[in-house]
Amino acid sequence: MKCKFCGNDLPEESKFCPSCGAPVEPEEKQEQSEQSAGAQQQENQNPYEYGVPGTDNGSGAQNENPYQYGSAGQDNENPYQYGSAGQNNENPYQYGSTGQNTSADYNANNGTYGQPQKPINGTTYLIFAIISTLLCCLPLGIVAIVYACKINSLQRSGDYAGAQNAAKKAKMFTIIGTVAALVVSIFYIIFAIVIGIGSSDFDDDPVSNVVENVIEDKNDSKKADDSDKSDKTAKTTEPAAASSGLGTSWDSYTVQINDKVMTFPCTKADVEAAGLSMDTEYTAENYMVNANEYELVYFMDANDNEIMAYAINNTDTAMEVKDCLIGGVSVDDYDLENGGLTVIFPGGIQMGASKDAVTGAYGEADDTYDGDSRSMYSWYSDDSYYKSCEIDFDAESGLVCMMTMQNFGQ
Repeated sequence: MKCKFCGNDLPEESKFCPSCGAPVEPEEKQEQSEQSAGAQQQENQNPYEYGVPGTDNGSGAQNENPYQYGSAGQDNENPYQYGSAGQNNENPYQYGSTGQNTSADYNANNGTYGQPQKPINGTTYLIFAIISTLLCCLPLGIVAIVYACKINSLQRSGDYAGAQNAAKKAKMFTIIGTVAALVVSIFYIIFAIVIGIGSSDFDDDPVSNVVENVIEDKNDSKKADDSDKSDKTAKTTEPAAASSGLGTSWDSYTVQINDKVMTFPCTKADVEAAGLSMDTEYTAENYMVNANEYELVYFMDANDNEIMAYAINNTDTAMEVKDCLIGGVSVDDYDLENGGLTVIFPGGIQMGASKDAVTGAYGEADDTYDGDSRSMYSWYSDDSYYKSCEIDFDAESGLVCMMTMQNFGQ
């Protein structure tokens, strides 16, 4: 009788196999078991089936059946043995193995068995990174482009984990750059709106804006020279009475300088007839004024009082400033501080007049602005910005501190 597990001859009446130690069944039961196993083996045709007994190949070698159940002394060298250890998942027939894993699966999954991962489209990440760079945030957009360019090359080399990491960083920098640009844009819009609201009350007249800037520069220079002027003897004379030729409303465009009344636009000689001369150090007489443009000039008297005037060129060709017409004047209290020069506007308005006197003569202003240092009241003609009158009042005293009259004849 042979052992049903190792196939070696068994001594009679043995209860255990001396070779493998397996329990010995009675001969009749063993024959039935062998017949049942043989029939099952023929039916399944599975040479690796669980429980198939080994056979002696005639060489006399024992325990050489590679499919034998529970074979001992193999030092785990049986690749098909049930429960074999230390195989590191290299046994394709080991119990529980699916047999589905191939080297292609292994490489496509970055060293892990299973179904292949879905490829990453690096072009999509690159497009969004470029858009973010051009329209949003340049530094972060460039970083996003660098990572997006790595995605496809990493996938081709089999480094799927690296491609995933590059895609993640490209997406992150694209989003951060876009959000940062949106935040900056929002703050810029808010800032622009606030600045716009703060400046919306100013006079939009381009000529008046230029005049204000020039006058402020001149006033700063005059304040710096106060110490020098203190050495001069100021001539204090009573303001001249308004002439009968002076108009009563602002749109008469008349101004009286000392005892000379002029209507704008007038000639340079008309202003000089009032005892003034043009300051050629500020603007040379041969300075060319382009067609349909104007230049700011200054006229001074013997006491260094001065009046700013608009030298206008209403022709189609350039001409020297000395040949231009005078389209208006502007004067403030600093310009007349040396005394001896009187400037009167229509209705008898001059320096030191009250708001009530001005609005009583000119009516309600078309535009007003109340600043920290002065209030500006403006009146405009319906047909041109260059026909206007502006009276400024000192914020502290409420009296006239500056007067501007314009009529460019256009």
